[in-house]
Amino acid sequence: MKVPLLLRHGRGVSPTEDGLEFARRAKSILEDVQHLTGAFSQEQAPLVGTVRLGLPPTVSNILATHLIERTMQAHHALKLQVSAGFSGHIEDWLARGKIDLGVAYGEQKSTLVDTRPMLREKLFLVQPPSAAPVDEKPIALGKALSLPLILPNTGHGLRSKINAAAQAEGVALNVVYEIDILEAMLGLVERGRGCTILPKVSVIPQMEAGRLVTRAIEDPELDRTLVLMTPGLVPVSQLHRRFADFLTDEIHDMVATGQWPGTRL
Repeated sequence: MKVPLLLRHGRGVSPTEDGLEFARRAKSILEDVQHLTGAFSQEQAPLVGTVRLGLPPTVSNILATHLIERTMQAHHALKLQVSAGFSGHIEDWLARGKIDLGVAYGEQKSTLVDTRPMLREKLFLVQPPSAAPVDEKPIALGKALSLPLILPNTGHGLRSKINAAAQAEGVALNVVYEIDILEAMLGLVERGRGCTILPKVSVIPQMEAGRLVTRAIEDPELDRTLVLMTPGLVPVSQLHRRFADFLTDEIHDMVATGQWPGTRL
């Protein structure tokens, strides 16, 4: 090559703009070769090998168990390793090769990962039953944002979404606690220390036990996109590509059968 592809610095090396473009084109060519090879192999054969998957905490409680059970049924020779982390952590793990695939929120802007939208997930106001109206009617976004809220710290993707919504509504957030631990956040809501805003899937066990309730948010609705993340600069192997398709099908099936409420494809 007649142009530099990498820059060396104190932290190691990083790709130049030409290096990124070279990597993208090389990745495309190598994946085409892998897809062509896979077209003449047993595409429906059970998967064999190891897949390292990253999931956000708000969906890991329902998706991890379901996915592990379905993997054992359909691909008993596949070893699935699941890690939970916030979207920014999952993106970093994927870029550094710590995981093979990730599920995260939002359209990532990094050149180190590729994303594929999977579903849109509505956000709900989460309250203890004693604080919710008997009719459980939807609540206007502006009113929901003005309640005492227990939210993740600034910099968390969900917090950024809520901050942007508050700014658009001209509402000053009343944040009483900032916590990045989902279980602790929900525990405080159960104790009546405030409300929070989460996807409904995050609180299914608490709702079934009668400890928490959710109210739909409207005028306008608040939602976010769940995406599948794959490495952006290296080819996705046939194993990981097939598992990504399997994962996508399982998530879509959960939405279609009502196991993942408050979502749309």
